[in-house]
Amino acid sequence: MVLLIVSGVAITVNAQGTTTANCKAVHASMVEQRVTVGCKPGHDFCFLGEVTGNHGLRGTTYFKGDGAGTRPGPSPDFLPYTGVFEYHTEAGSLTIRETGVSNTSQGKPESGAITAFQTITEATGGLPGATGYFFVNGFNRGGRIETSVTGEICLP
Repeated sequence: MVLLIVSGVAITVNAQGTTTANCKAVHASMVEQRVTVGCKPGHDFCFLGEVTGNHGLRGTTYFKGDGAGTRPGPSPDFLPYTGVFEYHTEAGSLTIRETGVSNTSQGKPESGAITAFQTITEATGGLPGATGYFFVNGFNRGGRIETSVTGEICLP
């Protein structure tokens, strides 16, 4: 990916060679909690949280996994997963596909480690047509997940 500055406007040229104007680098911190109350109908549990970041990425979050993979033999403490993640902000909402891996061990320095890649799949409110991606990483300590979010959001 190549980032060009033309007349003060950021233009990103992605791997497919297409350009997207009005892209902004995102930096945020997020705290989530695994809960059984406040989830959508049919969800026995979910993760509710708050995100605080730049470029309007401030608000609440909702996550529910919808798939898990096989633990890799050489790293049996890590579990791959995927699910739908939502950011709800004053400007609008972002629906995200999250794919990540979490460490489910106890008592080790890497216990609770989480890393994920998020891709924007839908945007509503004042964000229609938004595209982009976020990297999320941090730790789950006793059901409280504290992570950093970095990436890019592009508006048409």
